[in-house]
Amino acid sequence: MAIKFISSLCLVLLILCSGGGSVWAQEQPQALAERAINLLSYIAVDYADAVADGEVRDPRLYRQLQRQAQTAAALLQQLPDRPGRTQLDGALNELQKSIGKRDSPDSVRRRANTAADRLAALYQLPRSPAEMLPSPAEVQTVYAERCAHCHGASGVPAADSGSDLRNRERMARFSLYDLYNTLDPTRNDAHGHAIDGDLSSRQRWALAVLVAGFSAPAQMPEAVLAEQYPALVGLPGIAVTRPSELPAEAAAALTWWRANPEYTRRLQHPLARAAGLIQLAQTSYRAGDAAESYHQLMLALREGFAPARLELEERNGALTARLDQQWLELRQAILDEAPTNEVIEKFQRLQAELLRAREALQPVPKTGLYGWAALLFALALAMGGLLWRGLRRWSRR
Repeated sequence: MAIKFISSLCLVLLILCSGGGSVWAQEQPQALAERAINLLSYIAVDYADAVADGEVRDPRLYRQLQRQAQTAAALLQQLPDRPGRTQLDGALNELQKSIGKRDSPDSVRRRANTAADRLAALYQLPRSPAEMLPSPAEVQTVYAERCAHCHGASGVPAADSGSDLRNRERMARFSLYDLYNTLDPTRNDAHGHAIDGDLSSRQRWALAVLVAGFSAPAQMPEAVLAEQYPALVGLPGIAVTRPSELPAEAAAALTWWRANPEYTRRLQHPLARAAGLIQLAQTSYRAGDAAESYHQLMLALREGFAPARLELEERNGALTARLDQQWLELRQAILDEAPTNEVIEKFQRLQAELLRAREALQPVPKTGLYGWAALLFALALAMGGLLWRGLRRWSRR
């Protein structure tokens, strides 16, 4: 029996100011968690501007970051208790102590980002779109009308009217999701409803891509880097990874890729696209959104598995048949509202088979060609050796 899909909930955060403090109205857990993640991401990004070498450089910003850490911890207390929440609460307490002791920016950044990632995992927050990232061209007009007067037409603000979006070091501390989170007034009140209150989710992702592009290097990464770091050219990796956490070469590549999503679509293997969507679908299902999970599952089938199926069938027919069956069984389990543990097990089996399929489609080494090349090289060495010996004998005569 097919389930009746639940329509998306409108997540509204109401902050009531009273006596210098603030309390939160009854909200959905996802909205509280997303606001806490937004606060943690700004601690990770801005702490280096507030503290250096154990000294406070910007007292006002430093106090603001202390309040943000306290607020994130308070928001966590309002979330449902789950296994791992106690450890996360301890991590946020350690973050507050680290800020209080004026620890190094690297240490505070790692603590804040780790806490944000744990929070997202614990409450199964979808931090990546299912559809491909939109082009920044879609929101050029929106940026010009709503953002440019503070951030400048090319990301450089006039005087102190906004953040410098061309600062590569600072922008590398944001993931695309961090930037997307900033553009939702229920998660960040810096802009207010007049600026971003009526933006669609797609427009927010497009603005995140556009803003990330202001600090992107001009030179396109070499294509071989996409093979070395495949998780960075597709979703969810390109949306949730912060360049500052990567080696320099990978960081520069990601900074360019995330600003040019139309190019990365050509770099990602279809089965990698399928695996990323299955990961998102599983996250959505664990969060209780069966409708979104089903949508992502069907996208994975249509945009990931289907384009690669014919080649896979030629390489491994039995594996292809198993994948066909597992996709059908998982789809039916979601529709039939099967027990959660059964559905999750089917997700995991499908992911494992997709990994085998990706390995099956790796280029077959041309052993014959390499063998002949090796033989010719050996013959050349042998001939060279014989010629050298002959020349020595001739010179001794």
